[in-house]
Amino acid sequence: MDKKIKILFVDDESVILESMRRTLRPMRQEWDLHFAGSGSEALKLMERETYDVVVTDMRMPGMDGAQLLNEVKKLCPEAVRIILSGQVDRNSFIRATGVFHHFLSKPCDPETLKTNVVRAYSLRRFLANHELRRIVSQIESIPSLPSSYNALMAETSSQDPCLERISQIIAKDIGMTAKILHV
Repeated sequence: MDKKIKILFVDDESVILESMRRTLRPMRQEWDLHFAGSGSEALKLMERETYDVVVTDMRMPGMDGAQLLNEVKKLCPEAVRIILSGQVDRNSFIRATGVFHHFLSKPCDPETLKTNVVRAYSLRRFLANHELRRIVSQIESIPSLPSSYNALMAETSSQDPCLERISQIIAKDIGMTAKILHV
């Protein structure tokens, strides 16, 4: 039997944590669920235990979700990092871009959450080697080929840049495509 996925949910609103606890109760056979009411409480839990997945709200007093996931990335780089938030301003989202794997909007139905957690965790399991998983999880971007970069710069700087040509250049380069999809 596969081991349970160990998940830490972090939200400063106790009503939301309690709702998650009730809603996700049917997942107890597959998931080992833990809950924290703040970023600092989550980090204290992470000093004692490791988690496969960390799901956090973005807007919390003291330590927001981006700050928390940045610390999670350092403490447990293999953990899948998910933001589950209702309101995120542009600057906070940009700040968090390099530290989360998935962003889900509140309210989020349990099936969507389950699908995203299972998918992200399954992808992680494809990398069987612990050291390889650690290295891959720390990669923040895939480099683009110089020829693709030069072609993109030439097209965007031309007198009459064409969106279709730009999209074709990006589509041929996995690094550019990954960055566009990530943003």
